[in-house]
Formats: sequence, C-alpha cells, structure tokens
Amino acid sequence: MPDEKPLDKKAHESPAAKRFVDRGFMTPTDPLGKILDLADDAIISVDHEERILLFNQSAGRMFGYTREELVGQSLDILLPSRPVALHRRHMENAATFAESQREERIKIRGRRKDRTEFAAEASISTVGVNGGSMFTVILRDVTQRLAADERVQQSLREQGALLREIHHRVKNNLQVVSSLLGLQSRAADDEHVRKMLKDSQDRIHSMALLHEVLYQSNTFSRVNLPDYIWQIASHLFSSFGIGQDRIRLLTKLEAIDLSLDAAVPCGLIINELISNALKYAFPDGRKGEVRIELLARPGNMARLVVADNGIGLHHIDWATARSLGMRLVRTLADQIGAEVEVNSSAGTEIQLTFPAAA
Repeated sequence: MPDEKPLDKKAHESPAAKRFVDRGFMTPTDPLGKILDLADDAIISVDHEERILLFNQSAGRMFGYTREELVGQSLDILLPSRPVALHRRHMENAATFAESQREERIKIRGRRKDRTEFAAEASISTVGVNGGSMFTVILRDVTQRLAADERVQQSLREQGALLREIHHRVKNNLQVVSSLLGLQSRAADDEHVRKMLKDSQDRIHSMALLHEVLYQSNTFSRVNLPDYIWQIASHLFSSFGIGQDRIRLLTKLEAIDLSLDAAVPCGLIINELISNALKYAFPDGRKGEVRIELLARPGNMARLVVADNGIGLHHIDWATARSLGMRLVRTLADQIGAEVEVNSSAGTEIQLTFPAAA
C-alpha cells in the first residue's frame, strides 16, 4: 500500500530505545509495566525523536503489535499517513507544556498492524527524563462509541420525522373537520346555527394551526407562541373578511415558548378573544384597532393582552357571562393557571398572566 510504513529493523539500535530495552522497561516482571498493563487505555511513551520507548498491553491489543516489534519504531507506524502532519502539531504543542501537563483529549485516527484504521481519542503529556523529554500518549478506541452515537442520532432523526408526520396528519384531519363544519354552516338555514358552526370551525382551525407550527418547527415539545398568535390572528381576520383598512392589527410579541399542553388552551383563548373583538367591538362597519401583546414577566411568567378600542362590554359581567366563548376562556384560563384582569373603561382589554413554563 502507498502509505504503508515497514518496520525499521534497526530501530532497536537507537540509543534511547536501547537504554529502555536494556533496563527491562515493560517486561512482564517490571513493576511499572505491571501497573500500566492494568489500564484499559493504550499508553505509549516516545522520546523526543518520537521513537517508541514503551507501551502497555492495551496498546498491543489495540494495534496488534508485540513489544519486540514496536520498541524503537517511529510513532508514525501507528498513524495513517493523512493525519501525520496534524499529529506532529499536537506533539509540538506538547513539547511546550510544563512537566506533567496534559493536552486536552484530541480526536485522531490510529492504524493497526493489519492496516485497518480506527477512530480514537488521545491526550499527550510530557515529562522530563535525564535532561530530556519523554512524551506519553494515552489513546482510547472510540469506534464503538461513535457507532452507538450514530445509532442514537439516526434514531432521533427517525423519531423527529415520525413526529413531524404525526403533526402533519393531525393538522390535515383537523382541517377536514373544519371544512366539514364550513360546509354544514353554509347548508344551515338558521342564522344562529350558522354562527355556532362558524365559531366551532374557527376553534378547530386554531388547533390545526398549532400542529402546523409544530410541523414546521425543529422541536416538538415547545411551541413558538408569537408565530402561533400571528397565524391565528391572520386566519381570523381573513375568515371574518376584515381588512387592515377597517380594523388594524397591532402586535407586540416577545419570544416565548410554551409546552404543547399549555399551547392548546392558550391558542383557544386567543381565538375566542380575537373573535369576540372582531364580532362585537366594531358594529355597523366602525373602524378601530385590535392590539395583541405577549410579554415576558419575572418568575418565568408570561402576560397575554388582547384589547380593542371598540364599544366595550356594555355592562356584561365577565365572571358570570353565560356565552360559550366567555365560559371557554374562563375554563381554559383556569387550566393554564392564568390570572385574568378585565378592563372595559375604554374599549375592552383582557389580560392573562400565566406560567410560561407550564
């Protein structure tokens, strides 16, 4: 092979290697060798010329060489030719370390005796020996860990695709129900029945929009509330056939995410409040404004404000109103732990303060 490095037959004759061999380093009876052989990681020491001086049993098993084959050889024999330049930079960096200082773990590739390559993590430390420097490389084969990580990532990608498909199908099913209600409302003769069906259609559509937001999102556990509010408001203005030239939509929406459990009731509340403003606040073609605010508050709280400058509530008691929309808002507000404030001195303003972490 082009990058194959043959064993250096004269390597054992290098002075440093000869000293280590003559002194019996890493022999079965050497205490240091016994200690290093207990390590699971490969431990390889080299001199300033990067000639291998000693290595433990884990290194032998990892690379497939015997002690006799490696002592005195260049460390390059254990590295593919491609990353050798990068390895040399790491060794040069290690040469500048203070004694016993260790470089953080780096990613490298090793090459076994059978020429196969594997992924590894390594750290390099330096220690002074007889006026010179000896480098120690500690390697860990991470092939299995990387393969396991890839399996986990693949599983997460598959789960993400599955969840995205689920949200897409739920959205489509809800849109079918919404369309059926629309057809039924157009076929109804009673105006009151048509309005009730229309309201139910808008409520179901707001739930479908939630799944559309999740389908387009990179996360499926939290909902981007500003995007969701925009989509609900845009749909309702279009559904009621109201243009911005008659009723302006003003928004101040801070970036707040909600859990799926909290986003569903919150979306229905927003749907009811905007619908009420568009239906009742501006009779006889009056012009005006609808204002929506979403503000972060201390203690991981959020404040939602839906207000209009229309005709007001006309002495309707918010707490006891029997309309389905009002009862829905009260029930859903309790569900998300919201405190509700109503101000009808000039138009209508409804504030809900609730936990954003819900």
